[in-house]
Amino acid sequence: MSVLTSASAVLSAGILAGPQDPKSGPLALVDRMTMGLTQEELGLAKVLGNEAYVKHHLNYEAIDDSTLSTILAGPNYNTLTMTPDQIALQSTTTVINQLTRATILRAVMSKRQMYERVVEMWSDHFHIQLQSDPLVSLIKTIDDRDVIRANAMGTFGDLLRASAHSPAMLIYLNNDTNRVGNINENYARELMELHSMGVDGGYSQQDVVEVARCFTGWSYYSGSSGTNAYRFRYIPSNHDTGQKVVLGHVIPARSAELGQQDGEDVLNILIAHPSTARFIARKMLHRFLTEAPTTPQIDAVAATYTATGGDIRSMLRTTLAFVAATPPPKKLKRPFHLLVSALRALGATVNPPAGNVSWNMQTALLAAGHQLFGWAPPNGYPDTAEYWSGLLLPRWNFGASMMNNEYTGVTVDTNVVTAGATQAAPIADRLSYVLTASRMTAAEKASLTNYMLPNNPTATRIREAIGLAVATPTFQWY
Repeated sequence: MSVLTSASAVLSAGILAGPQDPKSGPLALVDRMTMGLTQEELGLAKVLGNEAYVKHHLNYEAIDDSTLSTILAGPNYNTLTMTPDQIALQSTTTVINQLTRATILRAVMSKRQMYERVVEMWSDHFHIQLQSDPLVSLIKTIDDRDVIRANAMGTFGDLLRASAHSPAMLIYLNNDTNRVGNINENYARELMELHSMGVDGGYSQQDVVEVARCFTGWSYYSGSSGTNAYRFRYIPSNHDTGQKVVLGHVIPARSAELGQQDGEDVLNILIAHPSTARFIARKMLHRFLTEAPTTPQIDAVAATYTATGGDIRSMLRTTLAFVAATPPPKKLKRPFHLLVSALRALGATVNPPAGNVSWNMQTALLAAGHQLFGWAPPNGYPDTAEYWSGLLLPRWNFGASMMNNEYTGVTVDTNVVTAGATQAAPIADRLSYVLTASRMTAAEKASLTNYMLPNNPTATRIREAIGLAVATPTFQWY
């Protein structure tokens, strides 16, 4: 439909203008801790208060998520619980569809919203491109379940160790080809640059070489290994047994049979390194507070990392204290976040198709440049306004397509959204309330109102206005 053309005034403020009237406290916490505002979630935050609301979501295991769990336990998502040898026998398309559609459902439906936000952060941090290798396309589901989701709220050390033992990661970053006499530095470099210390963390090219030597032999069992197939395997005959020096630490020569300990020693060194504490602190603040965290903010979260042994919940608590204390700078929603937040705010029912059937919501994310697990480089999708503000039309189309019933299995009850309002201005007020907690600008509400005139607007006009409301600059930010 040509809604964007006929209602361009709604968008004329420009996406980089950002929303007005930033607020601290419960509203800011809901914005940062969830995949999108809902009135139910905002009400919970207000009732509990800042500290209790944060505690509620950090204790995610205690939150009843049985409705979602029941759906994901059904036959349409059976690959999510398969062992590596089982999942390797499945259709690649089915495995990818089930993982990506489960990711969308979890983001939209889960009551454990902070957990899902943290899972998203670590999925970018330990990014693995699904399409990078045929085997990776299948066993990334195992990595998602047993590495990211299993350790998202634990300690950073456990998460880093789990990733280092993940066949999907070892294949993606070529460590399965890393062996004595023919080392491959790719995993070693990304382990330090992207996963732990950061590019300015203080390591040298020689450290990269030495770390690569330490990880020689870290691989996986072949597909002919029965129930061990595609699980982590250390291969002694591929290991460099000589002495190594990593970041000033001497790793002694060991027999091939004991050589796996070289890699374990490296992980322990990296986990305890002050550069890792600061890099993870900066990453967490960037995701949940601001693109430009201050030195005192980084110091505070890094100190929590050091004091707690990298406890992720403790670092999140320190980070979110900044969010609650003062209005944080607004951040531009990435396409996945934007689409999910619209589905959540509008109370949409989402029922993806099963099996190999194509789902146009996945296509919409691809068009917007945010295909799930699809980023080619190993650094994960960017989280900056500068990057995402360039591809606007697909973002604007999300709301229009949703309200034009173009997404298979997605329905929005406009009667619930409008709550009985029948006139243009009250409907515009209602859209501002539902989508942005009444933060739309007067100009945005006026444009929505004018679009729906004359009163009483038709059902079609109301649906189109809802789609336009999703495209407003205020809703595009959080």
